[in-house]
Amino acid sequence: MELFFALAAFLVAGIAQADANPLVGTSWQLHAIQSMDDAQGTTKVADPSHFTLEFGRDGRAALRLDCNRGSGDYRVVPAGDGSSGSLSFGPVATTRAMCPPPHLDQRVARDLAHVRSYLLKDGRLYLSLMADGGIYEWAPQQAAAAAADTERVVKPVQFGKGKSSAVIRDRVVGRQIIDYQLRAGAGQRMTVSLKGSNGANYFNLLPPGSADVAMVRGELLANQFDGLLPDDGIYTIRVFLYRAAARRGEQSDFTLSVGVTGTPLKPVSARTDAVLPGTRYHASTTVSCEPAYTGTRECEALVIRRGFDGTATVELRWDGTWKRRILFVKGEPKVADVPEAMTFTRNERGWQVTFDGDEYFEIPEPLVFGG
Repeated sequence: MELFFALAAFLVAGIAQADANPLVGTSWQLHAIQSMDDAQGTTKVADPSHFTLEFGRDGRAALRLDCNRGSGDYRVVPAGDGSSGSLSFGPVATTRAMCPPPHLDQRVARDLAHVRSYLLKDGRLYLSLMADGGIYEWAPQQAAAAAADTERVVKPVQFGKGKSSAVIRDRVVGRQIIDYQLRAGAGQRMTVSLKGSNGANYFNLLPPGSADVAMVRGELLANQFDGLLPDDGIYTIRVFLYRAAARRGEQSDFTLSVGVTGTPLKPVSARTDAVLPGTRYHASTTVSCEPAYTGTRECEALVIRRGFDGTATVELRWDGTWKRRILFVKGEPKVADVPEAMTFTRNERGWQVTFDGDEYFEIPEPLVFGG
């Protein structure tokens, strides 16, 4: 009985400590970096929505670093009323896409390792670096996101009767974002072409469920895409102006051509192959993996079987944040929902799927084929 009460007291104390942490559950956008070097001064962040920091309740921080994503452990020790205290971050694992200049993503990821304290003042969060290395100024993400969302417009893409494509003529101005959305299925082929009057006019293709992480970046493909889709759901074609042009309030009259062809690869009926309760997945397991810029070595793998010939969508998850979806067709990985190049090798256990040559996932054969 004494052990029970001791354990209960320990758990209550732990909960109280978490509740006393004023940063837990908050999310922020980076607005400025103040240097202690007068010659360098203050660096204003042109688009704060591209640099975000979220303090998870599990002791993990999730970051958006321009065109990259990151995560890492954090530790907070509040002082006094909690408006200030010590703060430190563990190693931050990030993706490694090459973002446009001025490459603030690299600077922020590097400087987080040197954060030593925080201050909450006038609704803002200030993170101080060791040895007077500088101060990072953040504003609440919710307020900033609400303001930014007024510049986002969502429009459905509709094909005419008997048609499998559409041509859209529209205009994007300044920081405006136009999201064209349409439903499509795994195994279908989508084509996207964007021609704008402004050379800074691009599109990104977002997979189902993604708010901002793209599977296709038009700027890398001369604003042309033609490829298979890995999963079922609503795809978003995001049309925008590159940040410098957006800040100047420029505009672009554009023509967006969208097409979806082919027959979707429908999931096997739950009557034929039972699904996990409350999900759309037929099975799940734990697999060996080595995602880039993380110490993770085990990932959760779920599957939607679309036949028993090795046709399926495999979804890989790790660190509570990251995800990959890979479409297999007749036992061969065909496409994934990320822009990185995919290759694979077959072995006696299944497949080793690699992205950009430096991260890999082991996919067991029974997961894809069933049995």
